[in-house]
Amino acid sequence: MVDIKLKVRALEKLLDYAASGIGAVAGPMVATWKARREADAKRIAAQGNADARAIEAKGDATTAQILADAQAAAQRSLSGPIESGGGVLEYSRDGIVQRLEFQEQKRQHNIVSVVHGAAANLGDEAVSDHAPDPDWTARFFDNVQDISSEDMKELWAKVLSGEVRNPGSTSLRTLDVLRNMTSNDARVFNNAAQYVIGDFIFRGHAGTTSTCEPALSMNNLLQMDDCGLLYIGRDLMKVFNFSPDAGLVLFMGDFILQISRTSDSVSKVQVPVEARLTAAGQELLPVTERQLPIDYLRTFAKFLESKGCELSRTDRPAKMSDAQPMGDGTIRVRQNFIRIEPKSDAISQREHQK
Repeated sequence: MVDIKLKVRALEKLLDYAASGIGAVAGPMVATWKARREADAKRIAAQGNADARAIEAKGDATTAQILADAQAAAQRSLSGPIESGGGVLEYSRDGIVQRLEFQEQKRQHNIVSVVHGAAANLGDEAVSDHAPDPDWTARFFDNVQDISSEDMKELWAKVLSGEVRNPGSTSLRTLDVLRNMTSNDARVFNNAAQYVIGDFIFRGHAGTTSTCEPALSMNNLLQMDDCGLLYIGRDLMKVFNFSPDAGLVLFMGDFILQISRTSDSVSKVQVPVEARLTAAGQELLPVTERQLPIDYLRTFAKFLESKGCELSRTDRPAKMSDAQPMGDGTIRVRQNFIRIEPKSDAISQREHQK
């Protein structure tokens, strides 16, 4: 084992997680990444973008080469003489060893890719000192060893780095949900995440198609329901109760939204919901890449306007400790908000007729 002394606490904690899941081999694995990162930084600075692109391509080529070598060897054996007699397949010790070595080689590369991806996500962060949950690390690395898709390995790396930052952020049940997801499932969920307000997706007109159509179709919603990330229902509602002195605040990616009353007579508002996040969906939402769908929010603002409310937005506060959690899952913060203009009646009518 390579003796390494990591100065960055996040990488130290990542090393603890990896060692808990795969043993002492984690030391050289993280040390190799750290040394390569330092060497790459020097080479990139010296040789420019062409060398940077070559460095990035090198890792992706490794997996392809493992599979290509195996496929070529299989083709060569097909064209060679048949040594077994009577048409009965014989099991040789060498064949078993080769199969096991090939399988473990792929698994090792998958684990290395995910650990290196998590290290890149963490960078020079500092995290709290805590002991990894051995059940969690055992389940995580048992699952990740058989993940070959580059997109899915990137997602697993984000989950690992997220757990290092905030232990307990991803449950064992959610790891099982993630294990059964395909790259297509992940892409659809990332798309659905664009429209999640708090823990729900707004339905613009109760009983009609989604406000997000065609970007997020009913087939996509059903697919996410089947994956265990969303649940959908005909009569889903989100009820917001207003306190006398403040509006309601919800997270939406890197933004927060505020629902404010324009009339003191409004005590609550019922929002028709297309779908809601499951527990697994809520835990995986932070690892998605989200943008602000302003047209969607203008439609939501138009609905709120009809209920005596208005919608505004702002960036997330620098200190989330300043946010006060409410009993219904919402939060309250003190920050300047920008009003979102409701979509005009003419535009809304044309889209409703489509």
